[in-house]
Amino acid sequence: MKYGAAGERDTHVMARPPAGLCDTCVHQRIVRNTRGSSFSLCERSRTDAAFPRYPRLPVTECRGWERRREGK
Repeated sequence: MKYGAAGERDTHVMARPPAGLCDTCVHQRIVRNTRGSSFSLCERSRTDAAFPRYPRLPVTECRGWERRREGK
């Protein structure tokens, strides 16, 4: 746990950086850990080893990208 200079608990939560194409892809799933970090998981990696499980961000080009429908 992080504490500020006066000993108070730091409750500031950092926003997740943009993931590029992944943020609009149907295959993206955001994974959160118990320490509050979040990661962009590519679900295509489950069936095709050519796709990294956690791609380097931001993704600017991807042959497996499929636009996520609005409302999802």
